[in-house]
Amino acid sequence: MSPISTLIAIFVEPGKAMQAVREKSMIWLPLLLLVLGTAAVQAWYYQVVDISWLQDHILSASGANADPQAMEAAKSFMSRNIMMGGAVVGTLVVLPIILLITAVYYLLAAKVIGNDITFGKWFAFSTWSAVPTLLLIPVGIAKILTSSNGQLPPEALNPLSLNQLLLHLPVSDAWAGLANAISLPSLWSVVVAIIGYKVWTSKSAVTCAIVVLLPLVLIYGGMAAFALLRSAV
Repeated sequence: MSPISTLIAIFVEPGKAMQAVREKSMIWLPLLLLVLGTAAVQAWYYQVVDISWLQDHILSASGANADPQAMEAAKSFMSRNIMMGGAVVGTLVVLPIILLITAVYYLLAAKVIGNDITFGKWFAFSTWSAVPTLLLIPVGIAKILTSSNGQLPPEALNPLSLNQLLLHLPVSDAWAGLANAISLPSLWSVVVAIIGYKVWTSKSAVTCAIVVLLPLVLIYGGMAAFALLRSAV
């Protein structure tokens, strides 16, 4: 199966696609699409967004707007170039690191359950499992194109998030971060990972679900605990 065929199969036949990745990693296509595609959308967003409005939007959520001097000081570090550079560099650096950390986790989990698949293979696994999140690139582009006045908050670039689809919490809400982090593509990636882990290890569906979901439960559980503390203050 070619890289393009595998990319398509992830969405329609994830088990078959992950079996192909097990046989041949083909990592560069999904990795470049994820990293460069996301970085390109971020760069475009910060080029066209109403920067003054965005500064006020971000600061209103932090509470800095209660102090005019603090607000002006913060704005000096929130220029268009600084925020665009931070977003792009962050994507280029942080996203591969997240995939690497995920690969290390899968490697260690596999050793615990008696599987000897190499780190390189697990890096390919974590990267290909994230392919459903590529859907955030075209929907982000669509949101930018349909924003007539440039007053588009960063969280709106993901209209498939739990918050944008159902909850519509303001950015200042303690639970907004968690609600924005959970999206249909990210849930789809979890399903692909569970299916792929079962294909790769031949373990039960329950075991594979536990392995894949455990770090997510810890991460989202931590976010929920933090939100609960914030909302209680």
